[in-house]
Amino acid sequence: MAKGLLVEDDYMLNPGYLKLELMLKGVRVDRSLFEKGLIREGLPREGILGNLDLILPEETWVNVSFQEERARSSPYLLLERAGRVYITNGKRDVEVRLVPRPAFYDKRTSTGIPLYNIGVVHGNYIAISPVKRCEFFKYQVECKYCSQEDEDGRDLSLYSIDEVLETVEAAYEEGKAHIVYITMGFVSSPDGGIGILRPYIEAIKKNFSILISLEALPPKRNEWIDEAYACGIDSVIYNLEVFDPELFKRFCPGRAELIGRDRYLEALEYAASVFPKGTVASHLIVGLEPRESTLKGIDYLTDIGVVPILPIFKPIRGSQLEGMEPPSTDEVAPIYAYLYRTLKRKRISMRWVKDMSIVTTPIEGRFFTEDRKKGSPFVTISNPRLRAKAAWGLATIRRRLRVRQRGDE
Repeated sequence: MAKGLLVEDDYMLNPGYLKLELMLKGVRVDRSLFEKGLIREGLPREGILGNLDLILPEETWVNVSFQEERARSSPYLLLERAGRVYITNGKRDVEVRLVPRPAFYDKRTSTGIPLYNIGVVHGNYIAISPVKRCEFFKYQVECKYCSQEDEDGRDLSLYSIDEVLETVEAAYEEGKAHIVYITMGFVSSPDGGIGILRPYIEAIKKNFSILISLEALPPKRNEWIDEAYACGIDSVIYNLEVFDPELFKRFCPGRAELIGRDRYLEALEYAASVFPKGTVASHLIVGLEPRESTLKGIDYLTDIGVVPILPIFKPIRGSQLEGMEPPSTDEVAPIYAYLYRTLKRKRISMRWVKDMSIVTTPIEGRFFTEDRKKGSPFVTISNPRLRAKAAWGLATIRRRLRVRQRGDE
């Protein structure tokens, strides 16, 4: 554990430690929050995946379980006093802000589909999956930590472009969509799904001044990475998940057999040469491999210009790793400190991956370092929509220049 950051090991004093604790242990909710309508009980997609989005001190977003079994024994309680909301551990209270359930979740498309079926808010961005499947399940090589209902008999059709646009528009007008994350599971086509997604991407770009991030699996050839950038993608995320080669095969059999670890690393390095610095990222799941392996992964990815994102392993009900224990806060905190220091030393931008509620971001790694007391390292435009529009304008200019240059080759 980093020294000098806590007083009497009180996690409540540091937003970074408190965020880790809440993500790992969840929170109990005082009945008054339900009675006053501040939280809606028993509804799907409260926040995301049945959880709550809270904003801790220093504008630190966190997504917290409150309905799962593990949350019932949490040492943390969410309560309300005189119109203010607090997290308490019984010894110390920390005032937090409860993020209201997005109003657009109560709306439907013109075809009758609930908008929360199409798009879900994760902090400052909305995630949309036009294709409702991952073919790893079809081939029975799904990732061991993942869970999905049997696809037999399920509707695996695409959402239409109009349905996606209606969802983005509703979220955008509510101020909930500063970035659109287009997510897609494994598809066996050589392009990795870009051919399917391109009409959606182009339609969103045509109708909104908004940034788009693609979270997918690498295509078979690099030319499709160029295609992804040319059609409007601003950031790409190819999630390796596990850096150790043997554990990669064990936990991610489909990725290992149908894509290959070498192809992952090759695609990430090429994408980092195409996209702006700091906009190519890859997940390494903390807790699925030894700490030393995760640190090696951080070193390798940052050496090729890729930003590691470090979600914490939490067992999912119905997955093959359901009974596996997650790591502790003390075990994972130094890894985030190492990530922050490494990105800072190598001068790789951390601006893109920020204000996320479901993962400790690279910027938040400062909470575990000597930079803890310096506050946020970024001075930015205060209005998030203005920030997004400014970034969109710069990204558009850069894309046009690159496409023009490639066309002249």
